[in-house]
Amino acid sequence: MSRPRLNLTIASTVLALPTALLAIGNDPPKEPMIGLVKAAEASRTTKPASGAEPMEIDISPLVVEGIVNTTPAELWKVFSTAEGFKAFGVAQCEFDLRVGGLIRSHYNPKGVLGDAGTIHNTILAYEPERMMAFRISKPPSDFPFPEAAWSTTWSVATLTDLGDGRTHLRLTGMGYTAEAESQKMRAFFKAGNAYSMKRLQSVYDKAVPAPKGSAHAAGPLDPVVTSAMVAAPASEIYRTLTTSAGWKAFLGAETKIDPTPGGPFEVYFAMAAPAGNRGSEGCTVQSVLPDRMLSFTWNAPPAFPFAREQRTSVIIMLESVSPARTRVTLTNLGYAELAKAHPDHAGEFEQTREYFATAWPPVLSELEKHFGARTAPANASPAADSGSKSKSAG
Repeated sequence: MSRPRLNLTIASTVLALPTALLAIGNDPPKEPMIGLVKAAEASRTTKPASGAEPMEIDISPLVVEGIVNTTPAELWKVFSTAEGFKAFGVAQCEFDLRVGGLIRSHYNPKGVLGDAGTIHNTILAYEPERMMAFRISKPPSDFPFPEAAWSTTWSVATLTDLGDGRTHLRLTGMGYTAEAESQKMRAFFKAGNAYSMKRLQSVYDKAVPAPKGSAHAAGPLDPVVTSAMVAAPASEIYRTLTTSAGWKAFLGAETKIDPTPGGPFEVYFAMAAPAGNRGSEGCTVQSVLPDRMLSFTWNAPPAFPFAREQRTSVIIMLESVSPARTRVTLTNLGYAELAKAHPDHAGEFEQTREYFATAWPPVLSELEKHFGARTAPANASPAADSGSKSKSAG
């Protein structure tokens, strides 16, 4: 069977409660390697504003409470059925109501339950119309926190009948630690769960306005950050990402790559297109740290002609979590700097950034599937390969 080809040059997950139920200029930049590493880390790290005090450590239960204008019996459907669960804003859901059962959900209506964008939560305990306890068992691949942070947490939803057709809902997250990543995740879910509460209240009371946007909406020029857990050593992943044979194997793309600073980093997605419109022509390697980091310049699709003449940066970080598992984090940044340098084309840079926010995650999904297929048992289900692609699919 031929491999679908992802076209990055021709063509966020809102996590909130369902995951808690688990919510430059024209020339290529010339920063030294350490600057690129720091830029990538900063794009996915919450830091206090200049002059602000460091974030206070809080390991207490994270509690969000509110009154929902419906009965406990009706509200319980949200926590016990696939259709009811969609009140949180997910597009798809599969609900196995039993202790140890899974709640699988997906925000993308074009996604497939079981693919890299699926949120998995395991039911720990429940009392119908009164309580549901659950924990994250597998977050989506672009979840911005490591397993060490989310694996210690669990959540409890408590429903109390107010006797007048309304229900008091209490959402409690527990298991947060003093570790920096855990504290960042706590802040993440503090905003996400508050958003989910407001959304739920608006579903059952038309007088309550629905929250706008998403709980963790990125700015229109913010860096694009996506990640995946890949079943392979960092050295093998690095070799795949820095060789033509590697890109051909996992993405089916022709390339011209020399993994040395200043060398070409050209990936061709449309060989039949006119020269200059086949892919990332003219892009170059910025810096490398074997088995740990690769950075290169990147251009926009031909649909954005002015933006295509500029360059953003892509930084891929490899973090070994075990001898055979690596977290791969891809950061595409530089949009804000380009918009500032070319204010008349700011809208085009926003559109380009929006495009890649959708285009980059499937690339890491293909990388994850490539190594997963290699290590999966011979009788493993091929269902994962049947998932639909995003708009970047060729």
